[in-house]
Amino acid sequence: MSSDYIPRLRRELLRAGATKPSRLRWAHPARTLRPLAGVAAVALVVVAVVLAFPRGAEQPSETATANPIELSYRVDPADSASAARVMRERLAALGVRGASVSASGAVLAITAPDSARADVTALTRSGRFAVYDWERSVLGPRGTPAPADEDVTGGQDAGRAAAVSKAEAGERAGDGQVVRAEGGASDGWFALGGKPALTNADIERAHAAVDPNTKEPIVALELTPEGEDAFTALTRAVARRGGENAVPASGLEAAQHFAIVVDDRIVSVPFIDFRQVPDGIDGATGMQISGGLTPETARQLAALLSAGPLNAPLQPAG
Repeated sequence: MSSDYIPRLRRELLRAGATKPSRLRWAHPARTLRPLAGVAAVALVVVAVVLAFPRGAEQPSETATANPIELSYRVDPADSASAARVMRERLAALGVRGASVSASGAVLAITAPDSARADVTALTRSGRFAVYDWERSVLGPRGTPAPADEDVTGGQDAGRAAAVSKAEAGERAGDGQVVRAEGGASDGWFALGGKPALTNADIERAHAAVDPNTKEPIVALELTPEGEDAFTALTRAVARRGGENAVPASGLEAAQHFAIVVDDRIVSVPFIDFRQVPDGIDGATGMQISGGLTPETARQLAALLSAGPLNAPLQPAG
């Protein structure tokens, strides 16, 4: 990778930002293809994956121990012990002081400061993390991948363009996963098939940080040795496929993507610049989740991913 690659991407991103809203927002009503200048925003996400993130950026939750509340949730009695352990670890990772978790039969009780109510609620999601090879995983009308069909993959606007209704995505999915389009549009869905390249089991540690290039909040992920190998293999395959599909002397139109999914939401669909990283990205450098995060939601998401997933999201009791 050339030494001036990141500075050049910064300049491209600034130029793109002057004419177009950032794609890293929760909602995007437009479904037009990204121009190449806009594509630089996604390339920066991929490049940022290889950067080191300072642990000093992690912020503990500033919760007081006064005015405790008790929140009760329904849970499968067979899963209660596991759910209690996961919630304890998530609360500790978020830095919620004075919290306790107990399970009795089909009820999980969480006692925490009233000021931590929003944090507790944010941690009751399943927290299932998955990374997919986008073009090889997104399913078309026949319930099979169509890597070369932009009406299925979305092409340069992967993860947003070509989305369908939830019902249609469900018909395509079969035993696969139905996920909301990037940005969380309620009417935009995709079906993903096959096994993800990475899951929660591949996360060694998750922590909130700040991207040193964009200064935006992110969640930095350190991977297990198995996760590092899987991420390296994934990005290598994606990069090489883009290079094989590229027309000589062309731009990044042939670039291929991977998708980061948390529960039923596509968080990001970065592309791999096959010209700069033809053999992919070394998984030992870790990876990141970015896009539409605030410092608070970055802390919550990092804590959510710090203790493995729940078998099901917790539902309030009573």
